[in-house]
This record gives sequence, C-alpha cells and structure tokens, in this order.
Amino acid sequence: MIKKLFLILSVFSLIACESPIQSNYSHTTSQGEIMIEDFAEKSLLNWNIVNDTVMGGRSQARMRIRNSKAEFEGYLSLANNGGFSSVRAYYPNNLFDINSIVLRVKGDGRKYSFRVRAENNSWVSYTQSFATKKDTWQEVTLNIEDFYPTYRGYNLRDIPKLSESIIREVGLMISDKVEGNFKIDIDWIKVQ
Repeated sequence: MIKKLFLILSVFSLIACESPIQSNYSHTTSQGEIMIEDFAEKSLLNWNIVNDTVMGGRSQARMRIRNSKAEFEGYLSLANNGGFSSVRAYYPNNLFDINSIVLRVKGDGRKYSFRVRAENNSWVSYTQSFATKKDTWQEVTLNIEDFYPTYRGYNLRDIPKLSESIIREVGLMISDKVEGNFKIDIDWIKVQ
C-alpha cells in the first residue's frame, strides 16, 4: 500500500513539474508592452503602504481595490517634519531594457511621483513626478531616461541610470508639501 501511494505521488509530482507554469505577475498586452499591474480581482502584486510615520510623521493612507481599479488615498500631514505617503510593491520578474512606464490614473489635481527601485541599488529610488488632472482619467507616459536617483528626498549623482538596471520595485508617492486629503485612482501600470 505504501509503495503504491509513493508511486502515485511520484507520478503526480513528475506531471506537475512538467506542466507549464503561468506567472500571475505580468502578461503581455500588445507587441512590446508588458502589463505589470491591472488591479483585477486578484491584484498581480502585493502592495504596501509606507508613510512618514516611519520617521515620526502623521500622514495616513490606504490602498484598496474596487472594480478592478486601485484607490490610493489618505491625508498628507506636515506635522513633525513629515510630508510623504507612498504605496509600493516588489516586482518579482526581471524587468529591464524598457523605454517607458505608462500608467492610467485619475487624480485630484495634485502632483505625484512614480518610483522604482533597482536590483543593483536597492537603497536608491529612481523617481519621476507627474501632475494629475482633477477627476479626469489620463495616461501618463514616463520615459525611463527621465527618472533620477534619490535617497530619502535627496538627489544623487554618480549612480547608474535606471535604463541600465533591473527593476525590482514599483510605487507611487505624494510629497508635494501641501497638507490635506489626497486621492489617486490607478487603472493599470505597464511598460513599453
């Protein structure tokens, strides 16, 4: 009986190992594009909030997924030298040799930053800011060559360009020094 069970499990394991594995983390959209997040019923990535509370600030935020769209919203506080709120996700696939990151968002008229971290310099955030139009869906295209390296709000020099790196983390941040409520809806994020 034990030999029979062992044989059945061995065959099942062999079949499972030979079956193709489909990644839940990205899928190709049109030629040359990769969808890295579409906020479908099950989000492709595991998103986490990081606010200025890590350094004594008082900003608050949350992200939730409704109707296949992400809502990143909260209150930006300048108390205790704070003033930022972010949401980020680790990207498990090798994402490199891309020209741009494109996202479809509906904002509140405030300025946000799209941030990425690379495999070779995980402490560096490559950043590019964009303005939103209040209550209007817009496609924002961020050229990879226009991202600049930062660390805790300071611009860095002598760091490899993002275009020479493998992307490992993506995220959004608000740090426009305007205290008050904020909200940005994200439909999808893709790379070209």
